[in-house]
Amino acid sequence: MKFKHSRRVALALILALSVATRTYALFGLGDIVFDPSNYEQAIQQLLQMERQYQQLVQTYQILQSQYEQLKWMAKQVPVNMAARYRAAVTPWKASSAADTYGTAGSWTAGINTGTSVRRGYSQATEELRTYGETIKDIPADQLERIKTAYGTVELTDGANLNAMATVGSLRANASAVEFAIQGLEDDSLSADPRMNTEVALLNKINAAAVLSLRTAQDANKLLVALTEQQILEAKRTRDAEARALNQHIRFRTEGHAILIAQAAGASQAMRDWRMP
Repeated sequence: MKFKHSRRVALALILALSVATRTYALFGLGDIVFDPSNYEQAIQQLLQMERQYQQLVQTYQILQSQYEQLKWMAKQVPVNMAARYRAAVTPWKASSAADTYGTAGSWTAGINTGTSVRRGYSQATEELRTYGETIKDIPADQLERIKTAYGTVELTDGANLNAMATVGSLRANASAVEFAIQGLEDDSLSADPRMNTEVALLNKINAAAVLSLRTAQDANKLLVALTEQQILEAKRTRDAEARALNQHIRFRTEGHAILIAQAAGASQAMRDWRMP
């Protein structure tokens, strides 16, 4: 309504000036100065200015609405977030064991830190010796089985060492990871306006995403170590089943001939035997 009123006032003013100018010229006190084209142009300019003003008003109203929305979005949660949402921390516990004869201390040190793992493992496990030159004396039909069983123990040692190093590294880094999580939690629950800006919130979201990726990667490392050990257990079971099947196959293929060879001449020997 204000726009229409101002428009009518402006048009009335222009018409009044037009009549006054033309009257002034009719009394012969001056030349005719009324030019309809100029007044038309002035009216068009006025209408354009009115449209521009209306557009500015609409822009202002949009900005005002956006500003009010930003003010609303900037409001903090009406609760004490640190008291309401802070979760209890479950501390990492290190492995411990009695070291009565000096064979367990290095193991616990290695599995807690990820360092000197091989030394701790070797002190706490039975030593795997080698056959040396005596391996040549093993019958050919037993040699491959012995080599396979020996390799299984070696593979188990390697998987155990890898699992110990992984667990030790995770425990050694646990305090640093916990410190990072605690810092992220403090920043997320902070009531400081500087910690609740849009950029600050985005940074905290990015930090949480990266931290989640790190913890997921650590979990995958543990799963790989466990899977490797399960594979070795499956290998040990498979080797035992394969040995049983091979023995049965050999019995079916060679057993009859062996029994005949062993029994050959037995009856004659029994007949020829005499009491001394």
